Amino acid sequence: MSVFAPAMGSIWKQLEGYGIDPAPVFKEAGIDPDLLYDSGARIPVQQFHDLEAKAIELSKDPHFGLTNAHFARPAHLGALGFAWLASSSLRDAFQRMSRYSKVIQDRLQIGLEEDENHYSVTINANTDFPNPVIREDGQLAATLKFCRVIAGDQLTPARVCLRHEEPADTSKYYGYFRCPVEFNSETTQLVFNLEDIDKRLTGSNDELANLNEHIVVKYLAHSEKQDIVNQVKAAIIDGLSDGAVTEKSVAESLFTTPRNLHRKLQKQETSFKILLTEIRKELAMQYIQDRSKTLTEISFLLGFSEVGSFSRAFKNWTGKPPSDARQDVA
Repeated sequence: MSVFAPAMGSIWKQLEGYGIDPAPVFKEAGIDPDLLYDSGARIPVQQFHDLEAKAIELSKDPHFGLTNAHFARPAHLGALGFAWLASSSLRDAFQRMSRYSKVIQDRLQIGLEEDENHYSVTINANTDFPNPVIREDGQLAATLKFCRVIAGDQLTPARVCLRHEEPADTSKYYGYFRCPVEFNSETTQLVFNLEDIDKRLTGSNDELANLNEHIVVKYLAHSEKQDIVNQVKAAIIDGLSDGAVTEKSVAESLFTTPRNLHRKLQKQETSFKILLTEIRKELAMQYIQDRSKTLTEISFLLGFSEVGSFSRAFKNWTGKPPSDARQDVA
C-alpha cells in the first residue's frame, strides 16, 4: 500500500511553520525530500505513518490534523490537484476526486451521495492509522481547504461528521469548519448545501481540467503495472495516442503473443475488448467536455476510423449521441 509522495509537501511546510527543520524528520522516516517534487513517486504507507508520527511528536500540537490544512495545497496532488483547480463546480471536482482517489492513497475511497437539500462527501481511508483522530481531522480539514480554494473562503458546510469522540475543547473545530460538528458519528463526512455544489466556479477551465484528468488516467495505469490488466490499460492509452491500437500491437508492446495475452486476461475475467472499451469510454467523457476538439478529432484520438463508429459507441455507452452530450456540457 502506498501514498502519493508529493502529498507529503504539506507536512514539510507545516514543520517549517513550527520552526522545525523538516529534512532530518523526513530522513528518519526514510523519505528522500526530492520525492516531493517527483510527480510519479509513491512511498510505502508505513513511511508516511512514521513521518506523521514523528512530526506530531516534535510539534506537540494536539490539533496537528487541523493545522495541516493550512499548509495543504491542491498542487500537492499533482495532475489531480490541477484538475481540481480547473473544475467547473464543486460537484465536478468531487466526482474527479472520487474517481481517482487511488492517486492519493491506494485504498482511499470517497463516496458521494445527495438528497433534496444536501450533498455528502464520505471519506474512508480503509487503513489503520497510528494517530486516527489527527488523521481524520486532517482528511476533512484538507478537503474543505481544497473546496475553499476554488469556491471561496466563505464556503461553509451544512455540517461535519467525525467518528472520534468529542474532545474537551471543541473551539478549534468550530473555528475552522464554521458549522455544526457531529462527533461519535458512523462516518467521516462533509455535508454541503446542495445549492453550493453546482455553482459555476470562477477559475473553471474545462480544457485544462480534462488535460490533467487524462494525465491522471495515464499515471494510474502506469503506476499499477504490476498486474496484467493495468499493463494492458497503459499500453492501450499509449497506443491510442499514436493512432489505432490492436490486441496484436498491445501484445507486442508487452513482449508476448496475442494468444498468451488473451489467456492472461481471461484469468482476470476480462479481455482486451473490454479494457479497450473502458479506456475509450473514460477518455471520451473527458474529450467531449473540451469544445475545442471536434467530434472527428475525438474519434481519431480514440482509434475509431470514422465519426459514425464513435457516435454509435458513445450512444451505446451513455444512451445519447455525443452531440447531445456536448450540448449538456454547454
